Amino acid sequence: MSRAEIIPAEALQTKALELAAARITWVLGAQQGAPPDLDAELRQLAALGPVGLAEVFLRFGLAGRMRDVFLLAAAPDLGAAAAAAIAAHPLALQGRATPGLVAHVLGAGALEALAPQGLLAQAGLVDLVPGTGLAQRLLAVDTGLIHALHGHAQPGEALAHALTALHDAKGAPDADRDRLSKALIAARKQPGFPLIHLRLEDRLTAERLATAALGWLGLRAFALDPDAIDLPPARIASMLNRDLVLLKAGLVLSSGATADVLADLVTVPLLIWGRETPATRRPVAEFQPEEGMDTLQGDSLRLSPTAQRDAVATYDLGLAPSIWATARTRAARSLDGLAQRIEPQASWDDLVLPDGQTGLLRQLAAFQKHRGQVLDDWGFRAKSARGLGLAALFSGPSGTGKTMAAEVVATTLGPEGEAADLYRVDLSAIVSKYIGETEKNMARIFDAAENSGVVLLFDEGEALFGKRTTDVKDSLDRHANTETAYLLQRLEAYSGCAIVTTNLRATVDEAFLRRFRFILDFPFPDAALRMRIWRVVFPQQMPVEALDYQALSKLALAGGHIRSIAISAAFLAAGEGGPVRMSHIAMAARAEIGKLGKPLPEGQLRALG
Repeated sequence: MSRAEIIPAEALQTKALELAAARITWVLGAQQGAPPDLDAELRQLAALGPVGLAEVFLRFGLAGRMRDVFLLAAAPDLGAAAAAAIAAHPLALQGRATPGLVAHVLGAGALEALAPQGLLAQAGLVDLVPGTGLAQRLLAVDTGLIHALHGHAQPGEALAHALTALHDAKGAPDADRDRLSKALIAARKQPGFPLIHLRLEDRLTAERLATAALGWLGLRAFALDPDAIDLPPARIASMLNRDLVLLKAGLVLSSGATADVLADLVTVPLLIWGRETPATRRPVAEFQPEEGMDTLQGDSLRLSPTAQRDAVATYDLGLAPSIWATARTRAARSLDGLAQRIEPQASWDDLVLPDGQTGLLRQLAAFQKHRGQVLDDWGFRAKSARGLGLAALFSGPSGTGKTMAAEVVATTLGPEGEAADLYRVDLSAIVSKYIGETEKNMARIFDAAENSGVVLLFDEGEALFGKRTTDVKDSLDRHANTETAYLLQRLEAYSGCAIVTTNLRATVDEAFLRRFRFILDFPFPDAALRMRIWRVVFPQQMPVEALDYQALSKLALAGGHIRSIAISAAFLAAGEGGPVRMSHIAMAARAEIGKLGKPLPEGQLRALG
């Protein structure tokens, strides 16, 4: 039986904390009698297994008086004995040590250890709780560091919600992993410790490769979400250096302004991925993967990091055939019940619009596909968070192709062979008479959509985008204006593509129009466009016979009604067991025009047969 098996890991931690309590008691007792040899005893324990206290001392070089100052600050969290010893001292406040207590028991020179430029402050090991006067301020230790002292290292409290542990996943080629591992070792030996720049555009691909390479070196990998922390970069870097040293980990960041600033301050192994080389004073070691790797996202799909990692974990367990399909299904599931899912099927060939509208629609799709490059890689998002959304307004009479155009956009934005999900939201249905309920309904939809990369289609935009009430007479007027402002705010901030449709462009307040990046008017089709619609409305496998497209184009109908007639005519032909003829279309047209409540153009219908 080995010595490590004789003393369980938990017992090692308990013994180490008892030694720390003995040292604290000796320091607080005016240092009378022989001092406990804490360093020697911890070395003996560490020879039997990992000891949190010894790891912290070793990794930060804590020894002598600086180590004692740290122990006094951490005393309330090191066990009952240490906590009781510090609380009993007359200069302690609220059961914690103070600079006055430190100076009294260790000498005035010990205050140097608490200086802002000292190791304890710079490494984030001891915090001075804000208060009145230096002598009576409380000394505290971050909860993450306390866990490390107890043998369970984890990120500190300020970073816990912003750091995500990356787990080794399938997909990183061995050759690239080995090359990157060697690059990390080589960088560590060079002056200035160059950071590694991964020339990869896909988050998951970069994180997989970084995780595999760091894991090969016995290190963990963490990704940071800088937007989740509202602290100065120097403070963030200090906490990263502390926490990742304790976690024996490296950091993976996406390129951008925040990464550039942190790169000059972070001292742990750092890998930054993206198109552009980081703008930093540190040396940069470029790394270009040689082997192909499965990827999840492109510029058209911007899932949150959490949604991406969730999809990859499912795929890596062999529970799904495709990472993309997994991400889409899992993330979009949260929209079920809030909006109606539309299966995008229309293609550019199905869409018949004037050339100007078709060109704008292609621009819209191109904008979304390259949004990540422009906003993130080229830095527009870092300059301002306003006006980054891709909101479009589609206006025009019913049946002119607004929904079909949204389908075409969704089809274009998906990866090769796939289509992005399209969800239709009826704005008139989510507007509530109860104050605050409309905003809650919209928040649920946008929050769910943010993690799914879907295209949102808001029908009947006039329900909220009508002429504003400038003469506010009561709370209902203020409520209506607030709802509209909230929707505009979410549209401008939405990371996906959002489309609002309206049949009544004239009723939309002109002040709202500038908030849409694209505005497309879908005109009622003229005879030339109607002829093009009739020529493409029937599927290629549909048997037709002697159709007079010139005569059909004279029917003043929008594309949606033409499609409805075509389907009805196909059913009539199927019932007779033959191809679609003009007589079938004439019969179906009579029924469709009758539904619209319009006078029947008998002369045109008789001409059809």
